[in-house]
Amino acid sequence: MNEIALSIILVTLLILLLIAGIAISFFLANQQRMRQERLLSETKTNFERELRQVEQEVSEHVMGQFARELHDNIGQTLTSMNFEIENRKHDHPEHKEGYNTIQIYLAEATKQLRLLSRTLNNDFIGHSGLYGAIQLEVDRLNALRRFVVNLKMDAGISTLEKDQELMVFRIVQEIAQNALKHSGAKHLLINLQSEPFELTVADDGKGFDYEAVINSNKASGLRNILKRAELAALNCTIQTKLGEGTTYILKKVQP
Repeated sequence: MNEIALSIILVTLLILLLIAGIAISFFLANQQRMRQERLLSETKTNFERELRQVEQEVSEHVMGQFARELHDNIGQTLTSMNFEIENRKHDHPEHKEGYNTIQIYLAEATKQLRLLSRTLNNDFIGHSGLYGAIQLEVDRLNALRRFVVNLKMDAGISTLEKDQELMVFRIVQEIAQNALKHSGAKHLLINLQSEPFELTVADDGKGFDYEAVINSNKASGLRNILKRAELAALNCTIQTKLGEGTTYILKKVQP
């Protein structure tokens, strides 16, 4: 009888040990799987972050190179044209009035070129900061005389990182270009608040059907805005309806 009881106890212990071994094996395997998944997730996140950084650096390099080409090559061409006109005026004084009109347009083109090359240059944004860069862009837009741009900024200091400031500035440029091309607006309002950071850009144009546009093949501008906002760790809200204008709101993502 004692032998039977002892056998039952031993078998029970063996079964319990087997179950415990299986449970431990499953636990360790699950822990290993979770570690692998976490490592894979971190690797993917790091890769995406690095990819975005490379995309941003390439974009900034291209923009900076383009700005320098505008300033150096096309700027020099316009200056040479002005010298040539002065020579023609000297050689043919009877045509002076006609040349004066051409010089007025040439001076305006030179002014627009200088403003554009500065706003495309990332070094300028680094030196002047977000507030100075946006003010320059407003001056450039108003000089186009396509609509009136009103700018409101508080007296605070930007709380964004340099890369975020650059991305916000490019977003403002993209919004302004969209408004110029599509909105038919007469007024554009830019409101910048430093703390907490909030940027609002609103136009009084014709608006659009957001869902229809964002899902079409004509939404590259909107997608650029949303992508840049995400890269800058900002929430971007777009409020629009047909006939009611469009408002863009950028805010810092809360940790």
